[in-house]
Amino acid sequence: MSVTTEIVLPVEPSAASPDPKTRQLTVGVSGLYLALYLHYGFFAFIPLWLKATGATPAEIGFLLAIPLVLRILTVAPFSAWAGRNGWVRNAISITAVLSAALILLLLGKPDYAGRIVIVLAFSIAWDQLPVLADAYAVMTVRSHAVDFGRVRVWGSIAAVASSAAAGWVIGVTGIELLPALVAGLLLLPALTAPLLPSDRSMAALENKTEGSWRDLVGDRQLMSALVAGALVIASHGVIANFIAIQLSAQGISTGMIGTIQAVAISFEIFAFWFGAKLLGQRDPMILIRIAAAAAFARWCIMALNPGLPVVLAVQVLQGVTSTGAILGVMLVIAHRVPVRLSAAAQGFNAVLLGIALAVVTFGSGLLWSQGIAASYSAMAILALIGLLVAWPWTPAKHRPKVQE
Repeated sequence: MSVTTEIVLPVEPSAASPDPKTRQLTVGVSGLYLALYLHYGFFAFIPLWLKATGATPAEIGFLLAIPLVLRILTVAPFSAWAGRNGWVRNAISITAVLSAALILLLLGKPDYAGRIVIVLAFSIAWDQLPVLADAYAVMTVRSHAVDFGRVRVWGSIAAVASSAAAGWVIGVTGIELLPALVAGLLLLPALTAPLLPSDRSMAALENKTEGSWRDLVGDRQLMSALVAGALVIASHGVIANFIAIQLSAQGISTGMIGTIQAVAISFEIFAFWFGAKLLGQRDPMILIRIAAAAAFARWCIMALNPGLPVVLAVQVLQGVTSTGAILGVMLVIAHRVPVRLSAAAQGFNAVLLGIALAVVTFGSGLLWSQGIAASYSAMAILALIGLLVAWPWTPAKHRPKVQE
């Protein structure tokens, strides 16, 4: 059974006469993403903080794996509950404050068992944040024709800025204060979310829609998009985990490796900014198909262990292979799922993506021991499966009716 409904949306804003409500929401949700992702760059130093407090490498690996497992178990039920009860906006503030409070407990330098308990509790709260933010943003796409790419791009910009600043800030404050720094930054989305309209007000714009998570599972077209998107995004596992090792073996400097990574991020930002506009009124599933096909080609090229010029050229595809899949999935959800079920759909997406990433993250190490060609060939096969999953579906009306 499909969960699509036909609703009346405002006219899509134009450059000449933008809709005031749409413009206000665009600024507000952009600010939410900016506030939410500013702490991400500091997270890269968590292993260093754990080492400084006496954690062993085995313990660090175990603690970092906890969020991957809990995401699969906790995100979908909580996000579905928040969406069904109109609590998505409020839940962003609550989980952000709770996450900040929990990570501050690490300043007490707990023992091994204490660290496990704190990380367990922190992961349950923190894992909800990006899912709830995406759910709220997708609601604004459906209810007020907000351009998802134009608001989501500020999350990427914030992550880049955070990554650039984190090392310098920690160098000034010392690694011991890392939990306090992360806690302070986690309060930013908690302060930003209450400034946005309630998701209940956006749900009220739709005709009364009955439905549950079972309707989502029964929507073959929606599930095809979620599964295909998860496979394509997970296929980036080898390049994410081993690109630095691969390039270092060629004698490429760490500075150049950083530049190569920056090229990829730059094209992600470019794709987020222009993706929805370039798509226009076409079926958003097209973005997932293009992302899968581009990922297949990209991993086939990387399997040849090319030199620096080719690697640089291939990095440009990051904006297609990564952002295309993310944006395609978000737009499919926005166009097919009623507002009250948007958070549940985001929960399903997070679970599927979490499973795919966990399998690929674990498997990438085993694959790398078999050689570069085998590693990237496996990722190419994964992308090809994603393309096949995304392709054979019956086209349907994917855009809600708009007011003339």
